Amino acid sequence: MKFSRIPAFASGLLALALITFTGGCAGPAGSVTPSVQATPAAQTSSPPEKPAGQTVKAEPADNKPAPVLKPQLGAAPAEGKTPENREQVVYLTFDDGPNSFFTGKVLDILAEKGVKATFMVVGKNAEKNPDLVKRILAEGHGLANHTYSHDYNIIYKSPEAFTADLDKNNKALIPFTAEPVMVFRAPGGPQKLGYSFKEKLRARGYISVGWNITSVDSDPHGVSPEQEYNNIVRDLDRVERLKRTPIVLMHDGTQLATSEAKPGTPLAAYINNRESTIKALPAVIDLFKSKGYRFAVVDAHTPPAW
Repeated sequence: MKFSRIPAFASGLLALALITFTGGCAGPAGSVTPSVQATPAAQTSSPPEKPAGQTVKAEPADNKPAPVLKPQLGAAPAEGKTPENREQVVYLTFDDGPNSFFTGKVLDILAEKGVKATFMVVGKNAEKNPDLVKRILAEGHGLANHTYSHDYNIIYKSPEAFTADLDKNNKALIPFTAEPVMVFRAPGGPQKLGYSFKEKLRARGYISVGWNITSVDSDPHGVSPEQEYNNIVRDLDRVERLKRTPIVLMHDGTQLATSEAKPGTPLAAYINNRESTIKALPAVIDLFKSKGYRFAVVDAHTPPAW
């Protein structure tokens, strides 16, 4: 299968809006936490229960295995440098995990390709998957704070509520990291943080990391591997024109009770998106390698997305 590059969208405000407001951590049917294991008190919307006797693997409509993705890439720049001989760096980031179905597959691909990434982890999912947290760190990847609950109704009540949820996540992560994780990504994106939130977070020493490239793998209608790849190509073209450092948003996803769902349901679309990310990831990595990028881990010195 060949990827065809889609035309870049219009520049200016529309282009920036597409990057800023598309691809955040949305779950099935717009729910803020798609985990089917969340408690009623912390969950505002849940994916539908798996109907008895009607479950099938959430795959493309023709139920045929997707072919290996073969992106059309140009020759790699000499020595991986820009014309100004500066090193090019890209940050791959994965939100909402870890989860027992997809995070390990992401890690397998990263290991095979020999690149590093950063996982924006949710505390309640880290508690359910401690071995994956250990593996992320053992293999040299980064961890960033993505709140404990990922519940918009909790974290966006007030600046104090937001920082309290970050602090709660740190309590879950300190056994693995030995120190607080002060780099964070706001669920839904930095645009959801008003001035009072930013001031509170700055005073507490928290450092926000956004994104400027997205695969749009949170589309509630579902997205194919080819669409994910083309979305990243489109955004990378824009980011390079603006001479920004690429920060790529993808999702390994929240913890689910199953990797199967009835076709046509929000949960099936969510699972399909996770599988599309797994299929697209090798080609995405090859894209950046072909353009001479080095893969770095997000930290306090990561440049702002915009």
